[in-house]
Formats: sequence, structure tokens, C-alpha cells
Amino acid sequence: MRINRTLGLALTAAVLAVAMTGCSNSASSTASSAASSVAASSVAASSEAAESEAAAASVVSTEDLDVNGTTYSADCYGEFTLSNGDTMKLWKVKDAYADLSALPMKGMAEEFPIEAEAEQIYVADVTSNGETTRQYLRTDKAGRNGTVSVKTFELGDAE
Repeated sequence: MRINRTLGLALTAAVLAVAMTGCSNSASSTASSAASSVAASSVAASSEAAESEAAAASVVSTEDLDVNGTTYSADCYGEFTLSNGDTMKLWKVKDAYADLSALPMKGMAEEFPIEAEAEQIYVADVTSNGETTRQYLRTDKAGRNGTVSVKTFELGDAE
């Protein structure tokens, strides 16, 4: 019972912190520190809360993003803290898969903080040690086991 209560508090704090961390860097440090302290109260709760955060991700805002010379509407999921401490600001780019799916793949994404949808394009700004790098991610059809793999890809010369 106590683990369920701790998990519930950790999940609530994590969702609150994610909801308050939008794409325009309007994060609330109070919400983040509250989420951190509650989640830290139980190792099992923090691990399960991170999994629940990924499943419960919701759109924070919708913005226009320029990708490879074309402007697309994109749903922003906010900013996530990755397992290595880096942060990732994530957008799902609407109606871009057909235009960008043939671009050359670089490799597999090391970590993806939400449940990926098949045949989508995502843009991620990953900040590590104060430096932000933009990554372009693609999901193709689900494999035999039903999971979707997230791959990084390179843009063409247009951008």
C-alpha cells in the first residue's frame, strides 16, 4: 500500500513537472524539485514513475517548425530529463513522414522518452553540458514484436 501511495505521488509530481515544462522554456523549478524529491523517496517508485511519464506524455503546445526547408506544424511534448541527466525537448512533426522518410539513416536513438508512434518524424533538442544539439528522428513500421524503433537521420542540403 505504501509503495502504491509513493508511486502515485511520484507520478503526479512527474506529470506536473512535465506539464509545466513547455517548449518555450517556461519550466517551474519548484515543480521540478518537488518531482525530484518525491520520486527519490523510493527507487522502485522513481523507476516506475519514469515509465509512466513516458506513457502519459501529452502535447504541451503546437508550433511551426522548419525541417529541411519546409514548415510543418509540430506537437511539442515539453522537456524530459534523460537517464544520463541530459534534457530533451521533443516535437512530433505532423505530416512530414512521406517527405522525410527516404533521407539517410544515421543510427538508432539511444533513448526516447515517450511511446513512439509508427511512421512519424520527431525533432529533439538535446542539451548536454550546456550545449544543445538538434536531432532528427524517424519511426518506421512496427516490427514483429509490435514495438516501434526510433532512428536518427540526416537532413538533405536544403536546410
